[in-house]
Amino acid sequence: MLDTPDYPHDSAHDVVVPADGLRTLLAEMFIRKGMFAVDAETAADRLVEADLRGIHSHGSRAVWRYLEAIDAGDIDPRAAVTTERETAAMAVINGGTGLGHVAATKGMQLAIRKAREVGTGTVAVRRSQHLGAAGVYALMAANEGLIGYCTTNTGPATVAAYGSRAPATANNAFAWGVPTRGGRAPDGSAGPHASNGPPFVLDMAVAVSSWGKVESFKMYGRELPAGWALDEHGNPTTDAQAAKTLLPASGARGYGLSFVSSILAGPLVGARMPIHKTWSVAADGSEHFFYAIDVKQFVDPKKFYQEVDATIADIRALQPADGFDKVRIPGELEHERAARWQRDGIPIHPDHAKKLEELAAAMKLNVPWL
Repeated sequence: MLDTPDYPHDSAHDVVVPADGLRTLLAEMFIRKGMFAVDAETAADRLVEADLRGIHSHGSRAVWRYLEAIDAGDIDPRAAVTTERETAAMAVINGGTGLGHVAATKGMQLAIRKAREVGTGTVAVRRSQHLGAAGVYALMAANEGLIGYCTTNTGPATVAAYGSRAPATANNAFAWGVPTRGGRAPDGSAGPHASNGPPFVLDMAVAVSSWGKVESFKMYGRELPAGWALDEHGNPTTDAQAAKTLLPASGARGYGLSFVSSILAGPLVGARMPIHKTWSVAADGSEHFFYAIDVKQFVDPKKFYQEVDATIADIRALQPADGFDKVRIPGELEHERAARWQRDGIPIHPDHAKKLEELAAAMKLNVPWL
């Protein structure tokens, strides 16, 4: 059976850092670079949420890239996020070239508000920056009892067109979040223990893997699975150091998903497609697209949750295949990990920890795990 490899870890050498302490440290770093405290805390929340779910490449390991972009003037630490177009059900907002996590959070929050008012909310964001892990934004909607969708467009073409050995599309991330009843009230509204029932969260790249996971394999000295990547000459490679182009997930399907994701987070807000972007990723900026659906405006929430929860229960009751301990729904493994790591600490690569420590020392900030 084909398996999707998780992000690599090494329990013998990884450094365990406290989630709350890491969140505080990241916020303090952003504040030192000029961000308002509320925006710094928002960005730190999204980064640590990615770390807790095991997506370190889109969590705190990316922070020095953002800090360097602030220093270079590519990211405005005090960017004003403004609304440029709006109706009852949609909006286009301008991220002001600020940190993407801030504009993305505001984009999904606005989509949620509009969905609560008119049933669905659609928000496109332009002139933003890298938003981190797409799944954390879909999860924002699911935790509020809404169905959420997120996709984003960053950087130039790095994924081969189906039938080509050359890059044609970007490795767009996209995510769906679907609420489950869990700790929700009988009417389907979020209760005080809503997080007890893990939502369905599909968080994936349109290529066979994310570039962040490739970087993780490189960091841990692991070979890539066959069929993931091409080298600079367009030849297949399992060497993470040599990987220059990724192959689309499921061939033509991933290629098509990448194209349409770039349309939603690209020309729809007047931006370029990836094949027309440059390697000045921060200077070029990033675009995002958010969509939220308020379940209760479509159907009696009781009926919705009854069918969703019964389906999940039936799937979990299926016999596991060889090599699997149980059958899970998408997002369940990350939910379990996040609960465990929030309690016990987040394991990160020693080089990751060292870089954070060096940044903190340069800013004269305390490191919570030292």
